[in-house]
Amino acid sequence: MLKHYWNTAIRNLRRNKLFTIINVIGLSVSIAVFLALISYVKYQFSYDKFYPGGDKIYRIDYYEYQQGLPVLQSARTHDRTALLAASYVPQIEAVARVYNEKAFVFTEDVRLVDQNMLFADSSFFKVFDLKIISGSPDKALTPPNSVMISKSQAKVYFGDEEPVGKTLYFNEHLPFTVTGVFEDVPKNSSMDFDFLLSWSTMPFYGWVSKDGDFNAPWTFTFVKLRDHVADIAAINQALSRMAKEHITTLKKRGHTGRYELRPYESLHTLPGLSGEVKPSTSKTLLYALLSLAVFILVAAWINYINLSLARSIERADEIGVRKVFGASRTAISGQFILEAGILSFTTFLLGLGLYILFTGPLSDILFTHVTFSPTSTITWLLYLFAFVAGTTLIAFYPAHFMSRLKPALILKNKLGSGKGRAGLLHQGLMMFQLFLAVAIVGVTIIAGRQIAFMQQFDSGFNASATISLRAPASTNSDSLRYSRYTSFREDVLQLAAFTAGTASMNIPGEEIRYHDEDVHAVGSKNEKKQSFRIMWIDEGYQETFGMILTGGRNFRDREFGNTCIINETAARALGYANPADAVNTSILTSEHKPVTIVGIWKDYHHESLRKPVDPIIFYYHHPHEYGYYSFQVQSRQGDYLEALEKIWHKHYPNDQFIYYFMDRFFEEQYRSDELFGRLLNLFSVISITVASLGLFGMASLAMVKRTKEIGVRKVLGASVWNILVMLSSSYVKLIAFSCVFAFPLAYYLMYTWLQEFAYKITIQWWMIILPGVIVLAATLLTIAGQSIRAAMANPARSLCDQ
Repeated sequence: MLKHYWNTAIRNLRRNKLFTIINVIGLSVSIAVFLALISYVKYQFSYDKFYPGGDKIYRIDYYEYQQGLPVLQSARTHDRTALLAASYVPQIEAVARVYNEKAFVFTEDVRLVDQNMLFADSSFFKVFDLKIISGSPDKALTPPNSVMISKSQAKVYFGDEEPVGKTLYFNEHLPFTVTGVFEDVPKNSSMDFDFLLSWSTMPFYGWVSKDGDFNAPWTFTFVKLRDHVADIAAINQALSRMAKEHITTLKKRGHTGRYELRPYESLHTLPGLSGEVKPSTSKTLLYALLSLAVFILVAAWINYINLSLARSIERADEIGVRKVFGASRTAISGQFILEAGILSFTTFLLGLGLYILFTGPLSDILFTHVTFSPTSTITWLLYLFAFVAGTTLIAFYPAHFMSRLKPALILKNKLGSGKGRAGLLHQGLMMFQLFLAVAIVGVTIIAGRQIAFMQQFDSGFNASATISLRAPASTNSDSLRYSRYTSFREDVLQLAAFTAGTASMNIPGEEIRYHDEDVHAVGSKNEKKQSFRIMWIDEGYQETFGMILTGGRNFRDREFGNTCIINETAARALGYANPADAVNTSILTSEHKPVTIVGIWKDYHHESLRKPVDPIIFYYHHPHEYGYYSFQVQSRQGDYLEALEKIWHKHYPNDQFIYYFMDRFFEEQYRSDELFGRLLNLFSVISITVASLGLFGMASLAMVKRTKEIGVRKVLGASVWNILVMLSSSYVKLIAFSCVFAFPLAYYLMYTWLQEFAYKITIQWWMIILPGVIVLAATLLTIAGQSIRAAMANPARSLCDQ
């Protein structure tokens, strides 16, 4: 009997090629997209979940306010915070300070720059339970000039030799002894590092105080709480009491400050603060992608239900004959469910193949810069079981509906018009599918406009013709660093390709490293104070990046010391309604040093449009470490890069030549938004395609059901146009009802998303109406062929066939 059911199911799937092809395409594409999105979202949510006891790890964040308004919201704290935290919060089991840097790390044979390193307390491993391959976690980071290294970098620098006891050199030839090796930190970490340097090294060289201070927040502080600690609010209050009692500069500035715990395992998906190591990912975006994955799969299942219900009239004779010969409802239902099982198993395998294709050979086209979570065989089997079970359950209603058909009515061709409960379900599911299509297209259009707005927005500086080089790390403490740079710049500017050059601590597209919360204008009554970003530059910055001077002058050559340039936002923050009025006035810094403002630059967007323009103070100061050397390029054509590299190695033979095209560097900030837009475009097409496939199949079957009606109408004088309008009107009504619900949803979702941007588009009426027009056009084009064919058919043949 089972073999008979199996053969019958295969025969029915082959016989009804239109039904089978539509469902195979719809379900396989949908499962491929579903798997890709689930894998991507799963990877994003897996960030920082790999440390044992990670749910007890927290980062202490620092917030500073004036009159209740935020002045600073920082992921970093003062370096003395860690030393006092446990005395205020006995629930703390362990605490560790961390300071991140990019370093030039080398031996006699291997020289690599931009290596991820951390200065870390000796208690680091009590907070972060890394797997130690060699060395003592309790003692390895205690002595000054000690370093622990990751397994992969130990292989890079020392090959198969034992690394413990060997020497690595950092930046300006500082020697560090390798005291241990740890397992590589996974890529899905908010804090990348391959080298852990002992914190004691910094006070040993006099870079910081041994006991720390509360002057400025510059280091990360991580704590691990004891078991069963639940009252985080009470801990935050205790930490804030510590801030009030020890940050003495707050009262002087008229500010208030507080500390707050942030769960380490949530760093990647919570809104980012100033000083983050990596940009966070929007949780809203991840949930939106997850919803899209489910919606597209549901749309394919809706296709299956609708086509199965629509095919009931075609299979009515089969069902009637089977019932006359004694087939039970269970047997008939089982036949249809078996067909659904075969179809779902086949489409899952096809979908899995498409997923492998999407995320493998075609990943650079569809999912550029996307990392997917690795999936185990057991997980794949669970996905297969869930999909087959889900599709089979979905098929239960059509099977149940068809098994209830009465043989007498079937054989007398009196099944009715389909306006009962099945008909309502049929219409409701179609409307829901169209609702999803309209909503997704609406979201895509608005997101696309915002992304295009960001890409085309005038950021206020010249990015298209600028190249930036990573400044040499080997000369960080070299007293001749500045003179070496000026010689290098002079040689570069001898090349016809370059017109201007500058050295700066940061470049546009990168968060400005330093800030000062105690800046105010000398003699000003302005009481509003806030965090001013501090940039170190030279006189070439204005010409190289195309800064627009709105008042005063540029720096003069080698104008070190008591002058600065500020942007318009900084002038307003100092209390000047007209920014130009700030020229030749003075400010006092946190060091109580008077500095004269010699120029005002027009505001430019140093970072993405998600953030408002910060008040920035520019000092003439050559970066003592890292930084960038940037040059304006007349044209990207020619071999100027090769010539630039030769000059680099002439002046900096010990440093790698690393360069960035500024326009690409700046656009990296929008990578996640561009990915979101690209995925939305892809899913809009898939959503409309899946909906159109279902409508095509349903329209084909509907024409079969209405053949006699169309013939009668034509005999009574209806024109082809009348028939087309009649056949299309029901679909137009469904789309109209779908739009009523889809338009508000799309508007709400995108209005919420746009609030993440300081500069954004305004949602206009056409952005809401256009998705409905697009889906309507796609629907009418989909059913046009069947409608025209039915309208132009010979009525005599239609009536005779009936």
